[in-house]
Amino acid sequence: MFSHFLLFRQSASYIISLVLGITTFAVFCITADSVYYGALSITLDGQPFTDVNQFISTLFNPVSLVDIRAEGNLIVTPINNLLYNMDVNNLQQHGIHSRYTHFLVNLPLLFGPLAIQTFLESPSIIKRAVSDNNRRLFFLLVTIILTSLVGLSIIPHQEARFLCPLLVPLVIIYSWKRSTLSTSFWISWFLFNVIATYVFGVIHQGGLVPTMRLLHHQTKGIHDCHILKNEDLACHIGAETVKGNHQVNVLDFASRHEDLIQELEQSSGVVLRRHAQNEIEFAKTNTKNEYERTLFITPSYVILPKIPNHRYMLIASFSPHVGFDDIDKIISRIEETNSPETQINLNVFLLLSDKDDVL
Repeated sequence: MFSHFLLFRQSASYIISLVLGITTFAVFCITADSVYYGALSITLDGQPFTDVNQFISTLFNPVSLVDIRAEGNLIVTPINNLLYNMDVNNLQQHGIHSRYTHFLVNLPLLFGPLAIQTFLESPSIIKRAVSDNNRRLFFLLVTIILTSLVGLSIIPHQEARFLCPLLVPLVIIYSWKRSTLSTSFWISWFLFNVIATYVFGVIHQGGLVPTMRLLHHQTKGIHDCHILKNEDLACHIGAETVKGNHQVNVLDFASRHEDLIQELEQSSGVVLRRHAQNEIEFAKTNTKNEYERTLFITPSYVILPKIPNHRYMLIASFSPHVGFDDIDKIISRIEETNSPETQINLNVFLLLSDKDDVL
């Protein structure tokens, strides 16, 4: 009885220490997030904290802590994340998937033969673990994997990257009490990684990096600007020192089609004209001495929205670029156009006005 009482005290001590540690760290993270995102304001004697040094000096002066005040709201990121992902209206902007996607698609997609052979060999793996002294650790890892899959599958938006943390427990479970792995496993593992590297590193959204290079080229080194007869602005681009003030705005509309159309309707289209290769044009806006150039970047399978008094000019196309979440749309466009090679590109369009000045 006495030994059991000591064991209980020791276990209670560990639990209390764990709870205190988790609570302290959670309070720190919640406070930091709330202050960083502007929802919570912490002041000392009515003056807000301006830097880390001021905060540290306050900690070493406990008397001043009584004058600290906090106003605003707390941001609990995990709860906000859960609430956001439980709302189907939010997830529709990112894509809705079937509940079994993580188990039947994403798990094999990420881990290939490791996931498949772990499942197929699970009876023999469990048999080895049952006779092992460390079986509690084994079943803890199994529980972690199963609860993670079930918990993440509740959310209808299921991306493969959500399962990346399961790599370590999968490796440990599959290699449980194995001194070596079979040659067939290593061959399949090597081929899987080569293929996956090409698919995800080249084919999947492969147009993003060259597109970013194009945007960098067209927004840096702007010089020698002059007003054209049509009142647009023409500038040279190159390696020379930037002159004048210019601002680059990158707007991501995702699936918000109405917001995209509204933004394009408010944008000034450039008048089409012949120009030198190292020259770009900016359209006159309603604000004096302000000009703009709107580039619309979209996958090739997306139908361009019709904007009154505007049109598009394709200035670059990068391939391959395949969004696997939109495979159904890609297939549909291939059937309509009978041109599969043109539906796996990332296109860059210049927004034009409906006027021409080609002379």
